[in-house]
Amino acid sequence: MAMVAARVGVSKQTVHYALNSPERLSPATLRRVLKAVDELGYRPNQAARSLRTHSPRAVGFRLFPTELQSGGISASYLYQLSVAAHQADHAVFCHAAATDEEEIRVIQEIFSTKTVDCFVITVTRNNDPRITFLLERGIPFVAFGRPWDHPMSDMWWVDVDGAAGVEQAVHHLAERGHQRIAYLGWERPSGLGDDRESGWRRAMSSLGLATRGLAVRGTDEISTGRELAGRLLDKKTPPTGFVCVSDTLAIGALRACRERGLTAGHDVGVVGFDDSVGAHVADPGLTSLAQPLDLAARHTMRLLLELLKNPDAKAEQVLLRPTLVVRESTVPL
Repeated sequence: MAMVAARVGVSKQTVHYALNSPERLSPATLRRVLKAVDELGYRPNQAARSLRTHSPRAVGFRLFPTELQSGGISASYLYQLSVAAHQADHAVFCHAAATDEEEIRVIQEIFSTKTVDCFVITVTRNNDPRITFLLERGIPFVAFGRPWDHPMSDMWWVDVDGAAGVEQAVHHLAERGHQRIAYLGWERPSGLGDDRESGWRRAMSSLGLATRGLAVRGTDEISTGRELAGRLLDKKTPPTGFVCVSDTLAIGALRACRERGLTAGHDVGVVGFDDSVGAHVADPGLTSLAQPLDLAARHTMRLLLELLKNPDAKAEQVLLRPTLVVRESTVPL
């Protein structure tokens, strides 16, 4: 900062204003200082700034074990969050935890030691102990995922409208001539899974299509999707379309179709959710609902900054729509 000030012939305080309160300077002075900053390659020292402001300017984020990353969605969201945080002059502090209880212990430790000043909570669920812990202690956080059994209007969160996405998938299959459209979901209770299933039920009702016996649920594994879809395909009147709560179950449904001599896209339509790597490499390519993770991350960071700036502000919520990415599993080439 002293070098910038000397080069321009101004005080260090003027350089400080240029970087932090530019409205205090005349346009001409501001241009001169910023030109010198650019020429000298000056960057504020984040460690020194944190010491001075007593703010670590870091966001805590839990890393889940690989098998819980929903086909890479958590990793993709983390990347986008890191980009958004960097643009806001923040960093993302990642910590590992195998259970919610372990995450709570880590949150308590790194917040009390001022390692981070806020958190992002993902993979929200019913009776989520992390949300209760954070709310009771007044620790700033934004959830990526709705707080299913907490008052939603009282919390800061960003989410993707899974129900609207599944409705879109049902209408897409119906437009392709399918009338018996099954739903492969997760075991209850599941706030996220139940929300996506509600979209299937609404769409089927609006189209006047039957739902009885066409909704089945299980664990989020390819083998489960294969077993559930196979059970329905072996019925006297099998479905010709599948909307699945995840790409994982949808890939299992593709296998069940292939084992029965059915071609996805021609004989049966299959739609997944998340547009994961698996959807891209599946054979045939899997039609899937893509979450706008870059937009979700930017909104998450915006809400965090607003919450840190004004802790007493009215909580804000953002609900985004997914996009249907059509591939050969519903529309053959």
